[in-house]
This record gives sequence, structure tokens and C-alpha cells, in this order.
Amino acid sequence: MNRSQLKMLAVITMLIDHVGAVFFPAVPLFRIIGRLSFPLFCFFISEGLLYTTNIKGYLERLFLFALISEVPYDLAFHKTVYYPQSQNVFFTLFLGLAAIAILHTYLVSRPVPAVLLAVSCALLAEVLHTDYGWFGVVLIIIFYCFKNFRTRGVLVFTVLNTGYSLLTGPIKLYAALAGFPILVYNGKKGKLNWKYFFYAFYPVHLLILYLVYKVAF
Repeated sequence: MNRSQLKMLAVITMLIDHVGAVFFPAVPLFRIIGRLSFPLFCFFISEGLLYTTNIKGYLERLFLFALISEVPYDLAFHKTVYYPQSQNVFFTLFLGLAAIAILHTYLVSRPVPAVLLAVSCALLAEVLHTDYGWFGVVLIIIFYCFKNFRTRGVLVFTVLNTGYSLLTGPIKLYAALAGFPILVYNGKKGKLNWKYFFYAFYPVHLLILYLVYKVAF
């Protein structure tokens, strides 16, 4: 499975998850399928750091789309323009990328400050109430740290996800299924080159779901 196919799988499962959250909250199948998407996005944040030639630009794009996505996110899931108790997943991905960028740049030369700053990114995700919070940032760090040992990384992810599920809800156990497509990922780019499609899809589909909900209900 190449990069484009894996990203499309993440997008499709995310869409299914959000359709279930907005329209069929009592039907768990949508949320079960949707558990695959977030670990895949975290995996690609760690992959993206290895392939990018401009880490600063990568961080700026994530932060920009975090800002763009906040109103659609609040409308879709909280039915209000501003809901300070929960921030969209782009903020989590941004903090995760910031954490591994720090480790990537300073872990060898300044290990203690680098680790402390990476941990601070996870704590900040909790303080800001970003989607998936500390778990998302730590998961990105795990995928980065085990970039050369993918099977071990998936095993560590599975253990972490199990503990996280015990704390936050058993349905999150199904996220471990994302380990299978990650393991068969071949590292190739694939034919699709929709760089900004995967960024724009998140706020656009949330806004569409909200508008359909308003019309339907």
C-alpha cells in the first residue's frame, strides 16, 4: 500500500467517523470504522517530517489549517461558532510535529531540553483541549522514534492505545487495527499528488456535514 492509498484510507475512515458522529451517534459501527483514521494521520506526520525539505513551512501549513478548521469543527460537533473546551485535530497534529521537529533537530546535541520541550507539547495539547490531547502528540513521537523499526512502533502504539482506551472508552481499542495498513505501507508516494486536498478536506467536509445537518434537522 503506497502513501496515496494510505492517506485516502485515512480520509475515508475519517469521513465515515464524522458522518456517524453528526448523524448517527447511537450507531457504533461508524465510530468503530473511524478509529482507523487518527493513527494513520499521526503516522503520516512522522513520515512527513522525514520527507519534507522545509519543516517550518510544514508547521505553518498545519497551524494555518488548524485556524481555518476551528469554526467548521465547532459547528459540526458542538453546533456553535466557538467552543473553547475542544480544539480541532489539526492543533494536535501541529503540536505533534513540533515535538518531533524538536527531537529531530536537538536530541543529539541537547537531549534533556529536547525531551522536555517535546513533553511540553503533549502537555500543551491537554491544556488546550485539542482533539486526542496528549495521546495524539505521544503517538506521533512514537511513530517518529520507531521510524526504522515499524513493527516495534506498531506494537508500542497498540500497548499505548490499549491503556488509553481503558481511560477514555473501549471503542478506541479498534484504533489498533490501523497497525495493519501501516505495516503493509511500502514507502512509495503513489500516483495521487493532491497535497492540499488532504489539508482542505477536513474543514470543508465538516462544514458540509454541519450545513446538511441544519437542513435535515
